[in-house]
Amino acid sequence: MLKSDIHERTWFFDLEWVPDAAAAKKLYNLPDDVTELDAMQKLWETASGYSDDVPRPFVKYLFSRIVSIAFLSRNVVFRDGEEQIEFGIHSLPKLPTSREEHDEASMIAKFLYWIGEREPQLVGFNSLESDLQVLIQRALINEVSVPSFARRPAKPWEGRDYFDSKNSEWHLDLMQRFSMRGGMAPKLNDLAVLCGYPGKIDVAGDQVVDLWLAGDVNRIVEYNQTDVLNTYLVWLRVAYFAGKLSEESYFAEQDVFRAFLEAEAEKPGGTHIAKFLEMWEQ
Repeated sequence: MLKSDIHERTWFFDLEWVPDAAAAKKLYNLPDDVTELDAMQKLWETASGYSDDVPRPFVKYLFSRIVSIAFLSRNVVFRDGEEQIEFGIHSLPKLPTSREEHDEASMIAKFLYWIGEREPQLVGFNSLESDLQVLIQRALINEVSVPSFARRPAKPWEGRDYFDSKNSEWHLDLMQRFSMRGGMAPKLNDLAVLCGYPGKIDVAGDQVVDLWLAGDVNRIVEYNQTDVLNTYLVWLRVAYFAGKLSEESYFAEQDVFRAFLEAEAEKPGGTHIAKFLEMWEQ
């Protein structure tokens, strides 16, 4: 199921985005004083599948503004000759934040630059056909240059490649391991909950637009971080299933991760982490 052994540096990532009002104004020559919601409405009305029953259909990635990027880092380190696992939870923008501090171009540039320079394995859920495509298309819109991230080897075995899903696991999309038929692919929330993990807490994906319009970017970022925690736990079970972790290592890493979350929950702004811990079955 997994070709490669576990990487020493792995990032579990996820994005949140909303219809881009600025794009709607450009595409449809809307007046400058049009509200953000009305501009979004134009994108929904012109999207495939729009109807009275589906008032907010899927909007193409090109017309979607990234409002949050979250990732959990898992690093293998050696201290006194012993292997240890260290975790970190990260987001762009950082918490706490506000709409006034939001800069999509800077977020994309920083995230892709960090990837290109640090070369982690990327793990996501529906990330090859979704998150990666949003990042690339929005990077073009925002005139971002990240040659270190975009670099590809001449041959699959000659180095890391985030764009080759057939020959490389440098970008591992977990959803592609679960179904070759779109209609049978599980949702991250459903899979996480059935595995005994918290899944979504308080916020669902269809609420992100309203949270953005209300200026509550903090809750969007918290929701985004929760998704990457679930993604990691699903990956951990996949690694155990595939024999990449022994039973002892599998349970030991869960204990390390729980201890990490307990420490994060004690920090300012760690309420959503505390809720995640409460909902994680013992």
